[in-house]
Order: sequence, then C-alpha cells, then structure tokens
Amino acid sequence: MKQLFLFCCMLLQYTMNAQTYYDVDNTEISQSAFQKLLLETNLYSVKNDSLKTYKLMNRNQRGEFGSLGDSENLFKELNEKLNLKLDSSKPLIIYYYPGKDPCNSSGVGAKRKEQLKWDKELDREVKKVADVNVLRIYKNKEGIITLEDHDWRKDPNGLIENLFFNYHYSCGSFVIINKDKYAAGFGEYGWKQVTENLKEILSKQ
Repeated sequence: MKQLFLFCCMLLQYTMNAQTYYDVDNTEISQSAFQKLLLETNLYSVKNDSLKTYKLMNRNQRGEFGSLGDSENLFKELNEKLNLKLDSSKPLIIYYYPGKDPCNSSGVGAKRKEQLKWDKELDREVKKVADVNVLRIYKNKEGIITLEDHDWRKDPNGLIENLFFNYHYSCGSFVIINKDKYAAGFGEYGWKQVTENLKEILSKQ
C-alpha cells in the first residue's frame, strides 16, 4: 500500500511538471526536437503558462486574420464587464499586455517618455485611417510603464487572452476587430503593422 501511495505521488508530481512541445504546425514533438528546431534563426518559442505548453512560431508569420462570427456579443461583454461604452459600429483596436518579460521591462525609467511619444504617434497614424475604439488590456499589470498615463483594464476572466492570445508573446500584442473579422499581431509590433492591418481589415467589409 505504501509503495502504491509513493507511486501515485511520483506520478502526480510528473504530471504537474510535464511540459508539452509543439512545432509551427501545432504537431506535438519531443523536447529535444523542439530545442533542435529552435536553433533555426527564423523560429522563436512562446509559452502558455497555465497549460505548460511551448510552441514554435515563424518570425515571418507573426499575425493572423480570422472571423469571430459574433463580434456584437464581444462588444456587449466588454461593455458590461469593464463598464465601457464601446461603439460596435466602429473598429476596435485592443493593445494587449501579457505580463512582464525581458522585452518590455528593460530600461523602464528612460522608456516611459519614449513609449508615450510612440503611443501618441501610433494614435495619430491610426486616426488617419479610421475613427476607432481603443482599449488597453492587461493580463498582469506588473511592468506596465504607462499604467498611470493610459486607461489600462484587466482582462475580464481571460476573455481576450482566450480568444486571441493563447501564448505569451513578448512585449505585447494587438488585435483589430471590425464587424465579424479580426486581425491579430503577435509579439513586438510597430505602428505601421497596426495601420496596415487596420486598412486591410476595413477592406474586408
């Protein structure tokens, strides 16, 4: 009986520590195969902390276009849970902060002014394209250098994370929602990527 108990404890510990690895096509692979592929310069890895899974991503494919099916319901849920008044007739841009990581936490003191300047430039370029709703969502606010400057909101019940960002993408990500379509950018991005994605999703009406 004692041996069975010890075996069960060991099995439970193994299960808790078990990690799963996937290639760029979402095929499960071994850790050694994962590490070997990661040596290729065009690949990087992302992690899902809760599921303890790692996935390889192609550096040249850091975004996707898709369909939500019912964006009205998403707008309604965000408005109710965050006490907002988002206009569902306008595109919605969500800037998503996944939590502190090496990419978004270096040189914080000097970066705040630079980040605010960059944010202002991004807003200006976006307005040249369309009148949009803007929402800043975080999973964990630790490390947000503009927390006191912008209206950051906690992701309600992991809604945005579960819909668009199943993995921790370094620095931050964004998603643009228009009608039933969306365009998501994974990881560090520039304002040009946001504006080009906005133009493209508007063309899909």
